[in-house]
Amino acid sequence: MEKKHLTLIIAVLLIAFGVYAYYYPPKKTDTASNTPSSKPSTLRYSLIQEMTNNYRQTQLKAIANDRENGVENDANSILFDIDTLKKFINDIESNVKHNQPDANNKLAIRMYYASYPLNTKWANPGYENLKKLLNDDITRLYERKHTLILLPVIKNTRGIYTDFNPLDINTYEGFMKRNLKQMSYIMVRDQRDDTEVMSLNHGQIIPPASKEGQAF
Repeated sequence: MEKKHLTLIIAVLLIAFGVYAYYYPPKKTDTASNTPSSKPSTLRYSLIQEMTNNYRQTQLKAIANDRENGVENDANSILFDIDTLKKFINDIESNVKHNQPDANNKLAIRMYYASYPLNTKWANPGYENLKKLLNDDITRLYERKHTLILLPVIKNTRGIYTDFNPLDINTYEGFMKRNLKQMSYIMVRDQRDDTEVMSLNHGQIIPPASKEGQAF
């Protein structure tokens, strides 16, 4: 009798395990996804050190010592987190694909050296993109500091890598350059162009942010 009960219990357990395994199958570990798919770009540590030192001893020093427009303690690095960069790249690709679904466009990113305007302007009309920087004691110090502006680039039909706005298909051959007469008219009519162009800025610039974590 006990043997029959034991056999019945084992049978019930096997059936229960089978049902559980059917509805909740074990997840396979994808070891291949953890394997690098290509050889990464690298530089020698010593070369990075030499190049960053060259910048500090030449360009950065010249910026600080300029008699008319000197910037004391200018930024020497800028930090963007990976998720922000991935989103920026995805936004470029997805908008281009939406506007030209059948095209095989060659895309890139151009990085413009730039500097922040005086923070006394940031609350004014035309500076809405900078206004939130006034809310933080560190970012408020970004005025006149070195920064980067990342802009999407597309290879146009003439084979030229040109800046463009993925949101505006009319710029896919490049932005229209205005002549001096047009620019003077615009400046009289309105001192700002409020067109929103897909771009990326506001990485953490160092200094004024802490240098902790910098290796070079």
